[in-house]
Amino acid sequence: MTPLDAQQFGRRQALKATALVALIPFSVFLYLETRGDFANGILFFIQGLLNVHVLIMLAILFGLTFVLGGKAGKEIILHKKNYLFITFKYAIVITSAIIVYAAVVGILKDGDTSYNDFTKRLTHYLLEPLLKTGSLLIIPMLLIWLWATNQIRLKINANPE
Repeated sequence: MTPLDAQQFGRRQALKATALVALIPFSVFLYLETRGDFANGILFFIQGLLNVHVLIMLAILFGLTFVLGGKAGKEIILHKKNYLFITFKYAIVITSAIIVYAAVVGILKDGDTSYNDFTKRLTHYLLEPLLKTGSLLIIPMLLIWLWATNQIRLKINANPE
C-alpha cells in the first residue's frame, strides 16, 4: 500500500466515525428543538448551528480529524505503530484543541473585572473546562478514534504485503 493510499484510508475512516458521532447529538438537539413548533424549531436549530464559534469548533474537529486521520493511516499501516497509542494521542490532541479555542474565546470576551489576574482567568477558562468538558468530550473522541484506528489495523490484516 502506498503512503497516499494509507493516508486516504485513514482519513476516510476517521471522518466517517466523526461524522456519525457528531450526527447523534445534532439529531437529539433537532428533536428537542422541534417538539413544540416544528417550523420555529428548525429555524432556532439552524440559527444555533450558524453561530460562528460552533462553526469554528466544527472546523477544528473535522479539520484535525482530516489531518490526523491521514497521519494515523500512515503510522498504523506503513510504520506498524500501536493503534491504541495513536487512538489516545489523537483523541487528546483534538479535545485539547477544542478546549483551548473555547478558552481563548472566553478570555478575550470576558468583560468581568473580578478576574483581574490572568492566572485566575486561565484557571477559570482553561483548567476548569479541561477537567469538566474535557472529561465529557474525551469519551466520544476515544470511541471515534478507537473505531477508526481499529478499522485501519484491520486493513493491514486484510491486505498483508
